[in-house]
Amino acid sequence: MKRTMIDEIFFIRFIACLTVVFIHSITVTQHHYTLPDFTVESFYMFKMTLMFATPVFVMISEFLLSYSYPDRLPKSFWKKRILYILVPYLAIAFIYSAYPLIMDARFSWGVFFDTFIAKTLLGKWHGYFVLIIFQFYALHFLLKRVFDRFHPALMIGLSLAINLFYLAMFNFQWFQQIPWIAVMLDYYKLPFLGWIFYFTIAYYAGKNIDTFLNLLKKYNYVIIGGVLLTGLVPLLMRYNKIYSIVSSKRFDIVLYTLCIFCILYLLAQKIKKNPAFVMWISSSSYSIYLLHPLFQYNVKDLLQNAPFYTNLGVHILLLFVIGAGGPLLVSYLLNKVPFGAFIVGKFKVPKSISPEPDKLKVS
Repeated sequence: MKRTMIDEIFFIRFIACLTVVFIHSITVTQHHYTLPDFTVESFYMFKMTLMFATPVFVMISEFLLSYSYPDRLPKSFWKKRILYILVPYLAIAFIYSAYPLIMDARFSWGVFFDTFIAKTLLGKWHGYFVLIIFQFYALHFLLKRVFDRFHPALMIGLSLAINLFYLAMFNFQWFQQIPWIAVMLDYYKLPFLGWIFYFTIAYYAGKNIDTFLNLLKKYNYVIIGGVLLTGLVPLLMRYNKIYSIVSSKRFDIVLYTLCIFCILYLLAQKIKKNPAFVMWISSSSYSIYLLHPLFQYNVKDLLQNAPFYTNLGVHILLLFVIGAGGPLLVSYLLNKVPFGAFIVGKFKVPKSISPEPDKLKVS
């Protein structure tokens, strides 16, 4: 039984993708301007409210998987994801690892190999989320019967407790005195335990789409309040110097991410038809996510020496536009040539459909 597309997901992916680009636009700009302490802290506080982006991006993968295949995975499932997700992941990691060879003649191939392994296997780059997504694929295959056997409230509650405790162990310094935790500090973002709540909630929401939509409609005001309340917690944590790191792997971001996902879904339902630019960004979000730092890095110095006036805001805006537009163009062009999709992933703009609930019936 094949289900229809969920138009809301294109909008949510669009927001999550551009939020990541925007965060890095601010960060790169911060590093190239001498700013007052108040401005720097304001940027950090603002970026804290945007830390939902990567978790939402990851959460979408399981939501769509559970929605699209509520009973069993198709035979072609792994083949398509290896060809159009894993292979581009390796290809773009290769580009990032080889980039210093082009820029610095003293760079050795030994260093390249070490860098490539660190990125692809140890997740030491912004593309680490792909390793999380593939763990989600495996978990879906392995845990589906378990999740279907027990009540969703039990599994969601258990996953939340595990997720929060796991992240708290690496967030707070007193836990880091434990030897094995200290060793794992550079890699704790990779195991699925740090993301298990997103997997669980996305699994049940995607599989039981009608129940999910009814809950959104019933508790829409609760969700709005939830966004404000859960979003305030990490800000207060930083303000009071309890935990100051700006990261999507904070334990106090977990519930905030869920609330943001729900509020974005509600907003998306208000849109009768997604604009073309939303569909384009969403469809090329994978390559934008992976390639945008490369574009931003190569234009940051040019912007400072540009023949036209640039200030802090203009610098951020231009990095944002170039960071999103450059990868989108590359993705579009490479998908026009043979095997280009194996480098940047598939780029196919689907036709937008009505996001009304009655359009989400099984066909």
